[in-house]
Amino acid sequence: MRSRLVLAVVTAVAAGAAMYAIFGAKGQPSSRPVAATEAGPRTVSCPDTRQVVDIGANSIGDQRLVLKQALATDGMTVRLGPGVDLDFSDFPIDSLPLHFGRCVTLTSVRAFDDPLLSPDVGRKAAPSRVTGGIVPTVTEGRSPSVPGPVLRFGKVRGPDTLTLLDIACDAQGSADGARVSGFRLFGPSFGYQSTSEVGIRISRCIDVEVSNMEIAGWGGSGVSVEDNLRDDTSSDIDGPGGRITQFDQIRIHDNWIHNNQHPQHDGHAQGYGVNVHHGAWARIFRNAFDLNRHSIAAAGDTGGYIAEHNLVLKGGGYHGTFSHTYTHAFDVHGTGCWWSDSLCGDAGIEFSYVGNAFQYRKDNAIKIRGKPARKAFIAENVFPHPGLENDWGDDAVNLNTSENVEFGSGNVIGFDSFGKLGVCDFDGDRVDDLFLATGQSWWFSSFGEFQWSFLSARKERLSQVVLGYFDNDLRCDVLTQQGDSWVYSSGGTSEGKSLGKFNAPLSAVVFGRFDPTARDHRPGATRRTTHAFLRARTGQWLVTPLTARDWQPVQSSSFPMNALRFGDFTGDGVTDVLAVESGRWAISESARSGWRRLNPTLGDAVANLFIANMDADDNIDDLLRLDIKTTIVGGFSSPARLTRAKWYRSKNGREPWRLWKEYAFTFSVSPETVSPGYAFVGRFGAAPGGGTLVIGPTRFGYFHSKAEIAAGASPDWMSVFAY
Repeated sequence: MRSRLVLAVVTAVAAGAAMYAIFGAKGQPSSRPVAATEAGPRTVSCPDTRQVVDIGANSIGDQRLVLKQALATDGMTVRLGPGVDLDFSDFPIDSLPLHFGRCVTLTSVRAFDDPLLSPDVGRKAAPSRVTGGIVPTVTEGRSPSVPGPVLRFGKVRGPDTLTLLDIACDAQGSADGARVSGFRLFGPSFGYQSTSEVGIRISRCIDVEVSNMEIAGWGGSGVSVEDNLRDDTSSDIDGPGGRITQFDQIRIHDNWIHNNQHPQHDGHAQGYGVNVHHGAWARIFRNAFDLNRHSIAAAGDTGGYIAEHNLVLKGGGYHGTFSHTYTHAFDVHGTGCWWSDSLCGDAGIEFSYVGNAFQYRKDNAIKIRGKPARKAFIAENVFPHPGLENDWGDDAVNLNTSENVEFGSGNVIGFDSFGKLGVCDFDGDRVDDLFLATGQSWWFSSFGEFQWSFLSARKERLSQVVLGYFDNDLRCDVLTQQGDSWVYSSGGTSEGKSLGKFNAPLSAVVFGRFDPTARDHRPGATRRTTHAFLRARTGQWLVTPLTARDWQPVQSSSFPMNALRFGDFTGDGVTDVLAVESGRWAISESARSGWRRLNPTLGDAVANLFIANMDADDNIDDLLRLDIKTTIVGGFSSPARLTRAKWYRSKNGREPWRLWKEYAFTFSVSPETVSPGYAFVGRFGAAPGGGTLVIGPTRFGYFHSKAEIAAGASPDWMSVFAY
């Protein structure tokens, strides 16, 4: 595992050194209260003061038994501490699943003595991401850069469908009000599965929330939601029969759900991220999905689901038959008819698909295999497919009905956001992250190594924004144009804050630090974005501070804007202008001096160069280029591609090109692969200093930073997940 990941976990463990289980020697729970963790409104009555059980990595006794007993206790909050890793491989088969009591919360903590968890001391308040209300905030042990504790189902026990976490209700609602949040839940295998285990089964309960989880490796479903069967053919579709009657009674959000793959095996296939069936309803939003046979599935006898602002990556959909290799991402089965058991009949009651972004294109994004009793509504989604619905095959939506389906406005076809990434630090740890703008939502990958985490529901794409540091914190901000104003979202999450009106389109401006009276030679000290640069049609360069519009003429040049690049090539913390002048690289210091030759021999076109500082001991940007060459290898019957990717660096822009890093990727072209060549530079790596990133054919990132060597780590590492 990458050294940064280890460091992050070790830091979290150190912060929570006072780990203990509050089940004393006799297994009795403590009465100490704990702050609520839910992001949504309670719709069932729960006790104001709850008991809490803490499970630590070094706790004495079988913590699996402690967990089982605690989860079955009404009103209990169970907190998994840093480093907890519980494997149920040898747990008695008749002791599974782990049943929930009423109003039980299963979550994690960064540290058991975190003051944010006290009901009276240091409590923070934040807007609810579900309702907009104010709810208490706790610091969970899972974050965009810390994977958190893990519960493992372990080995396959047999052919029967088994569940790990069971939230089941009778008519009295014995497990209503459950909360599951802040840890990893792993099934038997991350490869193709042939058994049908379920990670979390929600049966007939209401006011249930699953959030901030990593859920993977389940051959049945990561999350299964079910209720009583209702008669979808009846005109009384709102009649009695189920306890779950509204979408928001089951909320599944902000999770990373992947590698749930059960291709057809002995005539049977599952492998669902989320499965809603048997009369149930659910709201599924702001989740990232990858490598699921269906990301969201529904039976024809279900109530329905809302899928909103989810991100579906390129992987998954593998069905495995000769005539049907891949399958769709979002699914609704039909109840069947005389000619098919799933492609006709009734398809639930109501579905809504709004603001989702798909990179997946192996098959349809959405497939509805029958007629919804009320309607299916499809609007403002982003698809990579060239067609929208039932045209010539490669379409985003496949409908087996023309009734009760409504296409709203704003659906976009032919746009694939894969690889269109920005580089900036969104979590304020002084290490660059990756930024993804899908056309409906903004996401970031911490360190560029971890899963995509939701930032905001915003439509601006990467080409329509500027990444920079426009306020006084360490987090990257996202600048957009709204009318005549430049407006930034702090950290990519806040509502817009206006910088003012600058009488210039954002697309024509470059941002940096152009004040030569504010020099700072300390490495990495100058991060605040303070100025804007504009080239007039006459060739005059203009600069203004961002505190107030005051365009002032500086230098001028006949070079068009696309022949200019920007970086700090003197190490003084002030932005310089780079161009090719008289066949060689030259700079205008702080955009005010005349052209001064930077390199005596090199003059590559600057438009294709990468600019970043690779060194920890200076403050000067380097120039890098990536050369890619692909050849066909292998015989006629099994052709493959060999792609060689070579990074070259000119240190400080002054030295000759020297090989920085070389990769060789051999792969067979298929819907499972991408062409290597997506490349980025930034402050990657645990040690101070810059690094390079290339995305390989299997969508994993390959990093290289020589600064890591000085820190005693390998200069090469990979992303934890595929992009």
